[in-house]
Amino acid sequence: MIPDLTGVQIKTTHITGNVYMLEATGDVAGNIGASIGQDGVLLVDTQFAQLAQPIRTALESIGGHEIRFIINTHSHEDHIHGNSSLGHDATLIAHEQTWAQLKKDPTRCLEKVITFDKHKSIYFNEERVDIVDFPNGHTVSDAIVIFTESKVVHMGDLLNSGNWSFPIVDLDMGGSIDGLVRNVKSILQIIPQDAIIIPGHYEITDREGLKSTYDMLLETIGIVREQMALGKDLKQIKTKGFPATYDSWGKGETQADQWIENIFDGLSKK
Repeated sequence: MIPDLTGVQIKTTHITGNVYMLEATGDVAGNIGASIGQDGVLLVDTQFAQLAQPIRTALESIGGHEIRFIINTHSHEDHIHGNSSLGHDATLIAHEQTWAQLKKDPTRCLEKVITFDKHKSIYFNEERVDIVDFPNGHTVSDAIVIFTESKVVHMGDLLNSGNWSFPIVDLDMGGSIDGLVRNVKSILQIIPQDAIIIPGHYEITDREGLKSTYDMLLETIGIVREQMALGKDLKQIKTKGFPATYDSWGKGETQADQWIENIFDGLSKK
């Protein structure tokens, strides 16, 4: 479902080197990562087609013109809806599972496509760009994108930065509660200590921010798991809720009750 995009603006933030983040006001769509340099423009995700023009305007304001590559982190609409509107001449790079979903809607597809299984690397704007698959976490297949020289990592929706929102696991799309924990743990082990992280939503963060999210996942999932083992139903677990340390969380898309239900359904399904 496409939200009301009236008045939405695109904010650009220079991170380091050739890498930028493009953010839709009101967090109505996933954050875009952009590499801009002598080779042209590489985008990580594309938000909604209706935002294509303000996205192009934002790119041009920072020297970005020809979009040569688009990488999709996963197949949720707020990350891929603008594919064809922004990159009709670009080459799309997507995991095989993501591409299988995109093919169901031609408006999300591009004529030139590169798919991969576990990982893919390209050399663009004077640095290696690594695309690594982390399956069965947020969805059936989620890719992170690592700009190796810049030490910038785009996490897609494997991370909502800060305490604005608890995560969401799309169980219908092959996501897994335990898989999300496993993937975040693995990512912490491979990214640089001084990495700068573009999350799927909300503000830029770093490895410590990702570690904070990992700790939250362990604790909140552990609480729900323990309550389920005691025979508590979903209503009882929601009533008990999380410790007071999480009172400041969940001001965004996913609130505590929704995360509890997501965990409960995921562990029950398992």
